[in-house]
Amino acid sequence: MKLKKVIMNVKHSEKRIAVTENDQVVEWFSSADTNTFVGNIYLGQIQDVMPKLNAVFVNIGLSKNGFMRLEDTVEGKDFEKGSEEMIRKTFQKGQYLFVQVIKDAFDEKGPKLTNNLEFSGDYVVYFPLTKQIAVSNKIKKESKRNKFYSLGRENTNGNEGVIFRSSCEAANTEDIINELNKFKTFYDSLTNQSNKKISCVWEANSLFTKIFKLHPANTIGEMIIDDFISYQHHLPKEIQVTSYKGKENIFEAFKIEEQLEKSFKSIVWLKNGSFLVFEQTEAMTVIDVNTGKFSGKHNREETLFQTNQLAAIEIARQLRLRDIGGMVIIDFINMKTEDMQKKIVELLKDSFKSDRAYTKLFGFTALGLFELTRKRTSHSHLEATHQKCPECNGIGLVKNAVQIVFELERAIWEVSTSDAEAILVECNDEVANLLSGDQNGHIQKLEKVLFMKIFLKITPSRVPFYDIVRVGTTSEMTSYLKQ
Repeated sequence: MKLKKVIMNVKHSEKRIAVTENDQVVEWFSSADTNTFVGNIYLGQIQDVMPKLNAVFVNIGLSKNGFMRLEDTVEGKDFEKGSEEMIRKTFQKGQYLFVQVIKDAFDEKGPKLTNNLEFSGDYVVYFPLTKQIAVSNKIKKESKRNKFYSLGRENTNGNEGVIFRSSCEAANTEDIINELNKFKTFYDSLTNQSNKKISCVWEANSLFTKIFKLHPANTIGEMIIDDFISYQHHLPKEIQVTSYKGKENIFEAFKIEEQLEKSFKSIVWLKNGSFLVFEQTEAMTVIDVNTGKFSGKHNREETLFQTNQLAAIEIARQLRLRDIGGMVIIDFINMKTEDMQKKIVELLKDSFKSDRAYTKLFGFTALGLFELTRKRTSHSHLEATHQKCPECNGIGLVKNAVQIVFELERAIWEVSTSDAEAILVECNDEVANLLSGDQNGHIQKLEKVLFMKIFLKITPSRVPFYDIVRVGTTSEMTSYLKQ
């Protein structure tokens, strides 16, 4: 197994950690991304029980109430969906209960919850309410698997459960049991507390705990950090750590920064001059594959197939890097044979093997589009770090200068119905040129028709705009512009 390299930029206000494979960033994490509450456990209060919707709505102290489906509860996991009587008997309005976030709020929906709690650590995942003993599939040796199954049975009782993570293989048994007992003790303290107050009782992910849960120490070959002294207590002892001393920002030095910047762009160039176009919407992500500059040295069919192969590998990496979830539609370049399509499907399967998020490949549709879903638990990096453009309102387009001039003309006509003899308009140079350019003399024609003097105040802007600053007499406008 190829070990990963982890680069840590933690000496500034925003702490950032990048995971690389073959010097390419595959995942990154930021302390500035505070949008995810997944894994947090809350003492919440039921606000509403909706049997017909098969849901319970719970106030956990966030801006939106969370919702919990019956099938996501301990009580309802063995019942069929739509068991209205079951949900009425089990949950009551005003009831306090411990719940865990399993999916962040999206759009108008609040966070998705479960009362089937789990505590995830370096070695084990502890389930206080679910009876199960499991061992990571990455632990292959039968003798070691049997050892952990026995360990689980000996250290759980009643409805408890535990999953032994792959990091257990190289760990000391005492450390594993100590972590399990720590979780058991903490859960007991929660259930025995008498204070009924809506609050977060378990914060699942600091930046450092998150990285080592998702990427256990035995999968990391090297770690480089720019502030070793301050954060050495967060780092696993079994990982080789290098303290970075360079003057250049560590992300710049290891070419991480440029990869992160590219991950926010809609176009991704491939090695052969072809490119991908990413378009994220609320409903889905659409990816278009284009040949671009690539012409190839062989026949056209082979050229297109090579492009699709490169695209499949890069798409899997980009979905991880951008942390895109939900429905994904890929418009590969049309392939003539089913055999070519099957090879692309196999290549995608292989490329997604190292992705920690569950991905389901549905294959090609009758229209030749490839469908897949990637489990979404939090916002993508784009959603977490960017906001809607205040000019284009998130559509990616703004009105051109000609359209702005038409709107301005209508606005001036509205003003001309008053007694004002002059108007002052602020606009950018592109709008001003269209209004007063020598070729059309549009502004002079308006002044003649409306019996109104139009003054322009030009403000630099890449986006065409206008703003009616004031109306009044000609002398007032002249005086204002001299200020």
